[in-house]
Amino acid sequence: MRFDLIALDLDDTLLHTDLSISAANRSALRRAHAAGAKIVLASGRNIFSMRKYAEQLGVAGPDDYIISTNGAEIVETGTGRVLFERRIPAELCREVAVTIEAQGFPWQIYVNGVIHYKGWNHWTEEDSRLTGMPNRPIADEDGAFAGGQLKFIVPGEPERIAVLHEEMRALIGDRVEVLVSKPYFMEVLPSGVDKGIALRELADRLGIGLDRTLAMGDAMNDLGMLRAAGFSCAPANAIAEAKSVAGWVSSLGNDEDFVADALERWMEYP
Repeated sequence: MRFDLIALDLDDTLLHTDLSISAANRSALRRAHAAGAKIVLASGRNIFSMRKYAEQLGVAGPDDYIISTNGAEIVETGTGRVLFERRIPAELCREVAVTIEAQGFPWQIYVNGVIHYKGWNHWTEEDSRLTGMPNRPIADEDGAFAGGQLKFIVPGEPERIAVLHEEMRALIGDRVEVLVSKPYFMEVLPSGVDKGIALRELADRLGIGLDRTLAMGDAMNDLGMLRAAGFSCAPANAIAEAKSVAGWVSSLGNDEDFVADALERWMEYP
């Protein structure tokens, strides 16, 4: 198949467990890019945590793009110019924070490359390890919420997060998107936001038909993108629902260069 846009999740899809892009994956993506395909990283991370990976792949110029914050933003990688953005409004931010706290959980938000937390736990340190961003206690909630927020992260033990996910969907799920991006992270996003909607938006802006797009992902926050793309692939380590909606499921996991294998099998070159 010939793809003009390849959208890739980072954690547990493109990245190995040590958070690196392997030589095989990097080579395969650079080959696809040289053949004319747009390589678009699509992650729950923000631009501050994603840009270094785009640079490693050679797709961090002014005509390259990132889908960040699970689809709440589309950013021109080289310039940082925001092409598309959705935020949780200020008043709803306050309600989200109160609702999370009422369920006995901490929360955190990302502001200018810093994780600001209300209630520390050890998963906050894990978030810093994964994203490379420092963390600090939030000093001014009203100020942080004044312009709205792209998302909230709620960290916690996986079994508690699974229960909280259902509770939060029942409490405020009609006004926001609630999903689990990792077993220990629940996310609250603006209503109508996911990677699939952002993929459609970007493809339309670039004049690329969705039938010419390929998406790869492993988790709940990738489902919209896997469904939206013309063709989609999931690694062996993907959750069951991601495997069920993907067009092809690999026998290889993210630590076994799944991305390189998928491109070798499905990407046609001139």
